[in-house]
Amino acid sequence: MINKTPVNMETTLKTLWGASRWPGFANSSVNYEHPPAQKILQRLEQMITVGSCGLLHGPHGVGKSFLIHQLIQSLPEKKYQLIRLSHSSLMGGDLLRQLVCQSGHSPLFRRGDNVRLIDEHFKQCHPFWPVLILEEAQDLSAQSLEEIRLLTCTNSNTKSPFSLLLVGDEGLLPRLEMGVNRALLSRLGFCLALDPWDQPSLDAYLQCRLAEVGIHSSPFESAASELLVQSSHGCPRNLNTLLQRSMENAAMDQRSKILSTDIHAALDALPWIARPLP
Repeated sequence: MINKTPVNMETTLKTLWGASRWPGFANSSVNYEHPPAQKILQRLEQMITVGSCGLLHGPHGVGKSFLIHQLIQSLPEKKYQLIRLSHSSLMGGDLLRQLVCQSGHSPLFRRGDNVRLIDEHFKQCHPFWPVLILEEAQDLSAQSLEEIRLLTCTNSNTKSPFSLLLVGDEGLLPRLEMGVNRALLSRLGFCLALDPWDQPSLDAYLQCRLAEVGIHSSPFESAASELLVQSSHGCPRNLNTLLQRSMENAAMDQRSKILSTDIHAALDALPWIARPLP
């Protein structure tokens, strides 16, 4: 007879592994500092210190958003004023209105009036240095990118009135290299890439993810742990998701040991990870 009693996953989590919560969730703390990412963070801080504009690009899920979060936390509030936008679908006029709102003003109807409000805001920021961060920038329209370029040209000298950081996936740089965006590209002073993680880094990250919830002895058989890391394709976000699904699969069978079959079950549930897009 099939047991139809639903498994209490939270109780099973504590019973099988003694964990305080499920590991790998996006809102959990991260104790592992990825050395290449920390170098890029230091470089971003240096570029913003000198008032430069540039871009950060890399595949989805390798830690760009978390890196930007770290950057924002590291910049002194008494020195910088930050504006961060992640809605790349905004068209030129809507983007300007959103920038006006983010700067603490009420947007106006006419484009020229909103440009004036943004320009005045940047001037009024002194002695604070404005920093504008646009995420998912590979999806910004040509009109929006042109509006951003024009905002960088408002000073009478050649220096931008703010530091601009464009953040996006692997398509961002090719997009900016298109002829229509060459004028904006010419005003950027740096380009940083966050690459997929190597296997030792993902191994260390996995151990940290387990340890932060109280699992200090690996619950994986050795082949399963290796399969999990390899199937993540250098992406910690993929690792987090596969980790959750594989542990849930083991919990359904009331097993404390996570097997390769659990990883395969997780991959079956996540076909976009099992067959990553080129």
